Amino acid sequence: MSEWFELHPQILERESRQLSSNSHYEELAQRRDVLFVSTGTIKVRANGQTQRYPVAIVYPKATPYALPWVYLIEAVLTEAELDNLASLTHHKVSKFLSSKAKYYYRRHQNEDGSLCVLEQDNLDQIGAEIFDANTVLKRVGKYLAGFTTNHFPPEGAEVELFSHYPNKAGVHVLLTDSFYMDNGKKGVFYLNYMYEVPKSASRKNLPNVYFGACLVNQTASGIQTDNSLTQLPFMPDGLKSREEIAHNQTRLNDLIKDEELIEGHWWHLTAEPDVFKNTQELIVALGHGDIDKGVAEVVKSFWPKLKAQEQSIFIGLRFLNRRGELDWVILLLKKISSNNHPLIIGEPNVTEVLGDYQVTAAYSEALTEEKHHLRNQGRIDRNIVKDRILTVIGCGALGSETADIMAKGGIGTVCLVDNQIMFAHNSIRHLASCRQANQRKVDAVATILREHNPYINILPIGKNILLEDIPEYFPENGIGISSIADDNTESYLNEQALLNKRTVFYVRALRGGKSARIFRVIPGQDACFHCLSIYRSEGHESFIDIPEDHELPTIRNECNNPIRPSSAADLKLISALAGKTLLDYLQSPNNQAVNHWVWASDSFSGINITSSTPSVLEARKLAPHPQCQYCQGLNPIKIILSQEALEYMQNLVLATPGVETGGVLIGNFDVKNNSVQILHASGPGPNSQRTASRFERDVEYCQNFVNQHATKQLLYLGEWHSHPHSNNSPSGTDIESLSSISEQKEYLTTRPVMIIFSRNGDYSCTVHPVNQPHYPVKPTVE
Repeated sequence: MSEWFELHPQILERESRQLSSNSHYEELAQRRDVLFVSTGTIKVRANGQTQRYPVAIVYPKATPYALPWVYLIEAVLTEAELDNLASLTHHKVSKFLSSKAKYYYRRHQNEDGSLCVLEQDNLDQIGAEIFDANTVLKRVGKYLAGFTTNHFPPEGAEVELFSHYPNKAGVHVLLTDSFYMDNGKKGVFYLNYMYEVPKSASRKNLPNVYFGACLVNQTASGIQTDNSLTQLPFMPDGLKSREEIAHNQTRLNDLIKDEELIEGHWWHLTAEPDVFKNTQELIVALGHGDIDKGVAEVVKSFWPKLKAQEQSIFIGLRFLNRRGELDWVILLLKKISSNNHPLIIGEPNVTEVLGDYQVTAAYSEALTEEKHHLRNQGRIDRNIVKDRILTVIGCGALGSETADIMAKGGIGTVCLVDNQIMFAHNSIRHLASCRQANQRKVDAVATILREHNPYINILPIGKNILLEDIPEYFPENGIGISSIADDNTESYLNEQALLNKRTVFYVRALRGGKSARIFRVIPGQDACFHCLSIYRSEGHESFIDIPEDHELPTIRNECNNPIRPSSAADLKLISALAGKTLLDYLQSPNNQAVNHWVWASDSFSGINITSSTPSVLEARKLAPHPQCQYCQGLNPIKIILSQEALEYMQNLVLATPGVETGGVLIGNFDVKNNSVQILHASGPGPNSQRTASRFERDVEYCQNFVNQHATKQLLYLGEWHSHPHSNNSPSGTDIESLSSISEQKEYLTTRPVMIIFSRNGDYSCTVHPVNQPHYPVKPTVE
């Protein structure tokens, strides 16, 4: 493999010349072997004096597209050391020079002694941004001058103090919302290990990652555990709020003792802290520049831990960063000496005891709800989607990937619905892995979604939708997406969703994953699943028919669960389209001009794929079909009332105008024309209860009436009764009774009719659809 200086000899010549002739850099020597390297001193004149800083400069493999590595070292390298350095491979440089590094404990010096001298942000530039040796040396010189003048070159607002500590704790801390919501000045915090590990198991081979689970204030009177009910989701059970912490101190202390929780101590500083060389500098910072006050802070906070010679103590320092935001540096004090200092009676010898500890830095990052979703900013409005609910029906390859996209998009709640278990071979296309074999798919997917978005609410529902009522798994204030891709099952879902006013998106991979269909069904507004079958049979111009690819038949069918060919790449792309469609709808539900999408990557009738157009996404708007019995059934039904039945009911009412009467209605339902024909009405029956304020029909009599007409293919359609006054509007009891009938399977109707007569024979007619408001209808009398 060619080295950079073979590919760019002119740049090698320029860099070599500038290093040897720069007036601010006294080069001792340079070498070119495996690496091109240089050593010498950088001269800095500031405040009337000249300082010299020994450095080693290494040009990495990616030169000129990467900056040279500049190391601050104790002394200029010898000829032999320079030869050795030049002969090394790139990945061995850091180890070699870190042993010779001189640490100044300032920002921009990394743990191996190197400097980050320039901050680049060259996204979408035309060409690379390249800096020569003179530019780099000038920048380093200005930085080093700051050691004398305390005025450093302008730099970015980001604070990455962790990177500039030479000693690392080997710990990663995820700081949750609790760390950024408190206005206190000092206190304690609790870290909870990220991974659930049984007590009998070892954490040795797992990463040291902790949730910063809770921050607690400390006042003059001690630890402040208020009665706030604000949830602390990353704390153990029983300690999920500060109120629970206040009332469960024994459990808290037991978890700390068993190392299930780690207690640390924190302070708020008035300025961004420096990189601490030792614990004495830390003590001074805790005292805001006064070492005696710093000692007093240590005594009040964690002197008992020092007396007990604990091997490690976590310290948190909070400050306002250069953006004016709360920021943190998390330190771990590690005991590196076995000295057992005699503890002074009276005033503790804090400085001496802490001298046995080394300051190491833990990597910390914000895991707040806001920061976690920051990368979606500008494309997804978190304030909108976090309040939305999505029901994912079918958690196979398409459903699981779509659910993951929605979780990463910041959806607030996801209901996962699937009754199947995960098999190892599913993992070749599925979100879940073969390690999750034999788990319910909903549980496997839920685990991964929580790992990607800890702020999501997930409801795993391992049910078969063919055996459940839709309210059991599909919240009424959410939307759904189905990827089941089974005509019978989705036809049933379609019917149930329409009746229960649920908005559902459907997604299918077709032609071996080379095409896909996505469509939305808002009841009464969009073409439903059945509408599309009618449009397809008619050859409607707006419906894109996607033919099967007979070269890609079903691979096998396992107990009516067909396995169809398609690659993970196909399904991920289709899932991404589905997820994007859902997110767009959730953010702008009233700004959707289309409701049907077809993606294709190969040609078929109506779709033309070329080399310049490798795939297409077609969008359509399809309205409910006028012949769809399901969609038309959502419209108000027409009622035809026979003259004979009307006169029969009126005569019964007028015969006893001050006493309530009634019965049942019998006739036909015309699905095609969405109409009801009431042909007959029963009387109340001999055992009915009739008074001026109450009516109960004779159940046995009315049931026999229905049964007799059932032999003539006539159906029960509803109820009728009279009021002993001039009001023929349905009462609250009437409405409740008919709503109950619409929900009861025994009546065989989801839209019962109710006719009410006043005492003088005037009548009203209302229809009471299941799960919907009732509405009045003026019957046509024939």
